[in-house]
Amino acid sequence: MKTIRLLPLIVLLFGCTQNESLKINPDKVDAEIKTTVVNENFGGVGFDVFDHMHKASRWNYEQVFAKRWRELNPSFARVPDHCKWDFKQIDEVSWFLDVLKETNAEIYVTTFSNNCLIKGKNEIEYVKHEVDNLEYLKKVKGFDRITYYCMANELSLGQWASMVKDLDFFKMVHGLFYNELKSRGLDIELLASDASPFEYWHTIEWAANNMDSITGIYGGHHYINNYDIFDNTFYKYFYDKLKWGADLSKSKNKRFIMGEFGAKQNSNIIDSVMHDANMYNHVPLEKYMGIQVSEAILAIINSGVYACGYWTFSDFPFPTTSHRTNKWGLYHWEIDNYTTKPSYYCLGLLTKFFRGPSEAYEVVSSDSLLRFTALKNKENGSISVAVINRNNLPTKVSINMGALTGDKSFRKYLYDPENVPFNYFGDLQGPSGKISLRNNKLNDVIPAQSLVVYTTCYDEDPPSNVKGLQVENKKDEGRDRAFLTWEANSEKDFCYYRIYRSEIPDVEISGRKQIASTISNSFKDISVHNMPQYYYKVVAVDQSGNAGR
Repeated sequence: MKTIRLLPLIVLLFGCTQNESLKINPDKVDAEIKTTVVNENFGGVGFDVFDHMHKASRWNYEQVFAKRWRELNPSFARVPDHCKWDFKQIDEVSWFLDVLKETNAEIYVTTFSNNCLIKGKNEIEYVKHEVDNLEYLKKVKGFDRITYYCMANELSLGQWASMVKDLDFFKMVHGLFYNELKSRGLDIELLASDASPFEYWHTIEWAANNMDSITGIYGGHHYINNYDIFDNTFYKYFYDKLKWGADLSKSKNKRFIMGEFGAKQNSNIIDSVMHDANMYNHVPLEKYMGIQVSEAILAIINSGVYACGYWTFSDFPFPTTSHRTNKWGLYHWEIDNYTTKPSYYCLGLLTKFFRGPSEAYEVVSSDSLLRFTALKNKENGSISVAVINRNNLPTKVSINMGALTGDKSFRKYLYDPENVPFNYFGDLQGPSGKISLRNNKLNDVIPAQSLVVYTTCYDEDPPSNVKGLQVENKKDEGRDRAFLTWEANSEKDFCYYRIYRSEIPDVEISGRKQIASTISNSFKDISVHNMPQYYYKVVAVDQSGNAGR
């Protein structure tokens, strides 16, 4: 039989991937963290949160929303209320936001779909009702971190942006809110003007010139509609616009909030329902979307903006109403599908490690296609540095830590669009390594079009092993269920539990055996009807990602 040589065929089929994978940018990038502070008061990277507006279950709270919020640990949230709520309705929905108290998130409340306020008819009555609700949330329900309020999302009253052409009315009602809040001693600042997009930011300048005495903070929104996902001119454009807003606010001794931002918008009608959505959903470019949004976040921090809310933390359910839904979140929300999207593992690194209160330092670099931000947390002293490589080749970088030099090694977290992490239960990726400084320099190679976060915000002490695990098999709604309970962990930095299942007593602790993550110390396994006996293991995880045994 004739021998067939397969090597040339293999090379033909797969190309010269080995040589290509070894290609690297020949020019090392030198960067230095300066002593200049570019943002002396950064409140954090956060999200717009709508989960409480939907009919969500305790199961959803414990295993999806609150678990993921705890782990991503944002220090800022923009939260809608509804103009028709009364105290009873607030009681019915506010429990779903309790996790924001646990993470000490600063809260900015905005009224959406405001069709209750009628010009010339009920302004005083409406303002008193809204302030009643704010006072109830803050003083009775315990949301004492409600710090900011805006009377209408994006200047919308009845119709979107309707008050752009009626700013005097906006000012008048804004003033009524100011007086009512002041008379009750409520420490809530009013925001103006919440306009979107950049083309309407002239209303922010109008507010600064005409209603500054009754305004506590300024802010606006924008979506990245005019820039391709790989357009390297986007960063400077976005930075310049934000710097204008931050500088305008500083000129009035105020701060600036980027209340909403996101990737390119798209709207499609599917089965007679309007989908207001990120246009990169469910296409190959989806895994790169987080890189461009991360660029926006770095521009936000470096320009001096106080805080930002990415739109949104989760998708809306489908359908949210009979005619419309919203699909912008970091994870899906369908009947039985809450799986994460690629950007969860990208933006989640920035919310977790770039919390406020912090200060950001100037970073100078020999390559403008590497974006940097460097932050020192004012509460715990931790250092976090984010680097985005917009080059199309891996790039060597040497960062002189300068003002942020220290002895503690940096954990490295990587989001590479060509190797996207994934966990069915929304567990963030662990560190890809640890780097010690050499002569005050951090040296590394950053993959093309990727985000790397270096941080000292961690410890290496795992939580205690879970104790007292009990498994009871019984009927529930006519079906076999396994009910698990265990003693709650008490560590200050405890985050959540991972649950593993096996058909043998020696339960393997691995990703393939995981069946859930939860913040609760109880769990109902609903998938064991007419199945053999299963064995379980529960492992505690802390905020540093350390896991017990």
